Amino acid sequence: MSTEDTAMLSLPMPVYAPDSYPASGAPEYVQLRGRMRYTRWFIAALAPLIVFNASPWPEHSLEHELMQWGGHILVVAGVMIRIYASLYVGGRKNHELVTDGPFSIVRNPLYVGSFIAMVGLGLLTISFSVTALLIVAFALCYTHTVEREELYLSRKFGDNYADYAQEVPRWIPNFSLWNAPGELTVKPYFVLRTIADGAVFFLAVPVLEALCELRIQGIFPTYLTLL
Repeated sequence: MSTEDTAMLSLPMPVYAPDSYPASGAPEYVQLRGRMRYTRWFIAALAPLIVFNASPWPEHSLEHELMQWGGHILVVAGVMIRIYASLYVGGRKNHELVTDGPFSIVRNPLYVGSFIAMVGLGLLTISFSVTALLIVAFALCYTHTVEREELYLSRKFGDNYADYAQEVPRWIPNFSLWNAPGELTVKPYFVLRTIADGAVFFLAVPVLEALCELRIQGIFPTYLTLL
């Protein structure tokens, strides 16, 4: 890696990386492109529900405002978690097992960030039904993927990964395990790619708000009113 491609930051440095993408030649590797394709198909299938479903709560009601603000907070939090986790993965991927920083408290912080952001988008539809369907979509797309990726890591890193998996939870962070050294080597390309991925979540926010406003103005018809 050249000096130009590496940035040195005074941040905790990683040692292990579970939910980064395994080498593309690994037989257990599930291609990110395929996973994102299935996610897009599911969202496309939900599009009519999102467009033509009206919230049962009036625009300025307490319930509406709480869901809207909660959605914004979760989208920002989820994207920031993904970006922060990417600082620890960039440049190493699966060449070494990363267990410091966010990877010291949960094995899949990138996916956890995606889940939080997706729940945020669901809340921005002002519909618990749509939010629940997005959660189901995440579970279907990622649970099996994580299992296969962890099988790959187990075969690659053996007992080191087994010990790590036994101590650190897969989905729910255990903050008491936090461990972070004082210096971090960052590969800008990986971080920028993660930022670009996060931009999709941010771009979805004004789209959802515009759809909500169009329904309120009567430009889009309402065929459903789901909680």
